[in-house]
Amino acid sequence: MSRTLLFLSADSFQGFVWKGSHLAVARNFSNDSDGREQFSEFLERYRYPAYLLIDIIEEDFHLETIPHLVGPSRTALLARKFEQYYRSTPFHQATLLKRQTDGRRDDEFLLSALTNPQRISPWLDTLHAKKIPLAGIFSVPNISTPLLKDISSEHVLLLTWEKSAGLRQTYFNNKRLHFSRLIPINQGSSFSESVAAETPRTQQYLKSLSLPPPGETLEVHLICHSKDMAELRTKLSGDNDLAFNYIDIEEFAKRHKCKHDFTDSDATPLLLALLATKPPAAHYANSDHTHYHLLWQLRRIFTGLAIVTLLAGSLWSGLSFMQGKEFSEETEPIKTQTESIQRQTQQILRSFGNTTVPAADMKTAVLLARNLNQYSHLPKELLFELSAVMDSFPRITLRSLSWQASPADAAPSPYPAQIISFEGELTDFGSDHRKALDYLARFQQALTQHGYTVSAEAMPLDISSKGSISGDASVNDGKHTQFKLKIIWRHPS
Repeated sequence: MSRTLLFLSADSFQGFVWKGSHLAVARNFSNDSDGREQFSEFLERYRYPAYLLIDIIEEDFHLETIPHLVGPSRTALLARKFEQYYRSTPFHQATLLKRQTDGRRDDEFLLSALTNPQRISPWLDTLHAKKIPLAGIFSVPNISTPLLKDISSEHVLLLTWEKSAGLRQTYFNNKRLHFSRLIPINQGSSFSESVAAETPRTQQYLKSLSLPPPGETLEVHLICHSKDMAELRTKLSGDNDLAFNYIDIEEFAKRHKCKHDFTDSDATPLLLALLATKPPAAHYANSDHTHYHLLWQLRRIFTGLAIVTLLAGSLWSGLSFMQGKEFSEETEPIKTQTESIQRQTQQILRSFGNTTVPAADMKTAVLLARNLNQYSHLPKELLFELSAVMDSFPRITLRSLSWQASPADAAPSPYPAQIISFEGELTDFGSDHRKALDYLARFQQALTQHGYTVSAEAMPLDISSKGSISGDASVNDGKHTQFKLKIIWRHPS
């Protein structure tokens, strides 16, 4: 993604365009009205997200130990510290270094600020007027931490030279920024001479802060061009407290994916590449400065969501189209069959003769015919249950069977009942009349359980109060005894 990289130093303000992995455009702007007008035209042409890198003397660092707090309480306490130390500038930040392991386990913070806001504000006003999305305001010490990735030393003094700013000396303890110092290089002195003169002074200042602790060695790492290494080696000598290490800027730039042809030890292109590829989360800009960048991010998010929605909708539409095509192919035979049936139906309808009978009369006739069918039933429907019962009573033999419709016995059915006249014989009547009569009673009860209404018209013996019993009990022994039953079958409805 293309970016606009801005570099502000003590004497210059430069604009670069980052494309791919190299600086494509470079412009210098003077600190006057003409320079800001040219800068406005530059922003009008390159409206990419902007990253402002600052390397000036007016950057202050202060180590502060505060009670361990979280949330709004910590924010309020840090705001009071900023009001105490950096009241005159809005460009400040707090970096948590570590939490102490003993005592109250307080937090150690590094407070830093750009103490000359008048040097920065005119350029920010131009950015704001053009509504350029500003990602943040960064300083060289802030973005230098990734340069220590391959350095295992605990106490490191990192030296870089920016041609338009000067010699930057930054101290790291366990890869955490503690202190930084910018030394302008005069025209009469060389890079190696400035390093040889200023490094012992910085070492003495760090010793006054007990950095590094007594007995520890301060590792000085210089990022420089190979042609400056020989001269530096002759002018710099280490001891037990100070050790010098030399880093070839060309090889170092390749490891950090910076495609730039270095002709000297100027680390400005390397720092800008680091800012473009690995910008830190913490910076000096506040929400007012980054307002348009937030809007730009939201616009990208919404655009991405719209693209995802469009792609999902297109995919869903494609799947629906394919599924619809499959359904169409599956329903084609059904449509053909339906059309064939419709043609056959039309042929049948055309074959019907013309009639003058209204449809309502035909419907009434059909309903009447259905009702008439209920008045006449097949013998199977009437006698099926009767035959099933007779299978369970083998001593009963059928002599004659007849039936006829009887509307008088139909209730509660709306259709006529069927009166079945059953004449039968009971074999092996014997002398045990009670047992024989009980057998006939169970036969009648079984018929009743199968849905019939049963009444006896004639029995082998008349045991009613009107009958009389006389004769020899042995007369019927071994003979067939006749009886007659009236069985009523009603329609199931």
